[in-house]
Amino acid sequence: MFVAVLPVKGQLLDSLKLFSQEPARLVVKLDSRGSFISNRNVRLMGVKVGLEHGGRLQYGIGYSFLATRVERLMRVDDGEEVPVRLRLGYVTPYVEYAFYQRGHWEARIPVQFGIGGGSLLYDDPAGNRHRLRRAFVFLYEPSMTIQYRFLQYFGINAGWGYRLAFTNAGLGENLTAPIYLFGLKVFFGDLWKDLRR
Repeated sequence: MFVAVLPVKGQLLDSLKLFSQEPARLVVKLDSRGSFISNRNVRLMGVKVGLEHGGRLQYGIGYSFLATRVERLMRVDDGEEVPVRLRLGYVTPYVEYAFYQRGHWEARIPVQFGIGGGSLLYDDPAGNRHRLRRAFVFLYEPSMTIQYRFLQYFGINAGWGYRLAFTNAGLGENLTAPIYLFGLKVFFGDLWKDLRR
């Protein structure tokens, strides 16, 4: 039994190689995910552009940013406590693989990396904006999503995952946290193809 498994190739790698040989089609999508920063519920928004092979393998690049206002009181240089806001934005190379497709159901494993920066901002009494701190941010976000397709051009999906964050300076916020996804998907490519016919 031990000798019999030695020449066996991994099914995942074979599948990825097979799907990567399929013709590529352009994919553009808006991305929204929920998460937590220092135990506060936040929303991250973004846009992605990529290529998809055989409806199963997808890869590309995007940009994500913190859409929720995250604010707390901090002491600044003059010793006064003021509301300080967190700003976060990062470039997101990503890859997705649909490991299950049956009927209306689909399960995917999207993995994205984030390379960007975060900063803490505050306004003085005159209304001028100042940067209190700035930090380089590297993120790793593996997740899994389940999708149900209905009415041919629509789908609902839900997913969960985890965000690991590495920074070179303290922003005073915990960026490592679970992530969750829930939304409506519109298959504009299929709709456009049918309208052209």
